[in-house]
Amino acid sequence: MINSVMNTNQHIQESGFEVGDLHLVLVPKLHIDEFCSKIGNDSDIVVISFLVNDKTAAQDLVNFFETGYDWILDSDISASEIKPGSFLVFVEILRRTRLIDQIFKMIGDLSAASGLKKNDWKFRYVTSDKYWPLRKETIKAHVPLSPAAYKKTVVEPVDEIKELSGIPVIKDIPKDKDIQAVQHAAGIS
Repeated sequence: MINSVMNTNQHIQESGFEVGDLHLVLVPKLHIDEFCSKIGNDSDIVVISFLVNDKTAAQDLVNFFETGYDWILDSDISASEIKPGSFLVFVEILRRTRLIDQIFKMIGDLSAASGLKKNDWKFRYVTSDKYWPLRKETIKAHVPLSPAAYKKTVVEPVDEIKELSGIPVIKDIPKDKDIQAVQHAAGIS
């Protein structure tokens, strides 16, 4: 356990944060899949957002995510304030079963930088208004962890509603060569 804390503190310091730097500015809630991916298909990429009550801290957090984890595909800050002084930070990660471990790695580092305890964290999945405790079993129960699971739980029900309403459903979207090249370069094709 001490080794784990020492490794987390070293990771935070190497990435530009000191222990406690995010104290009182990071809200311990994750929103999962509330926003669309900028770099790929939502079935392939999970978008996680955090609320940060300071613009500079939010910008630092984006830098921390982009330089601190090789599995984060992209990170960004909201273009404007969500409420006075508060910004969203977005993280894009491949939708795979390892997502759970990746989330807990981020939360471990963010907890050390913020003084929050791991048990303080909650998450909300786009299809629910309820916040759930951030636990492996609740993530597994509410978040599709593969492209196939996403299509089954999110895409297919929407397509069914469209079909019942007489709205045409496009099953195969033509591939854009420029987007494919960017996705391939990012390792997500």
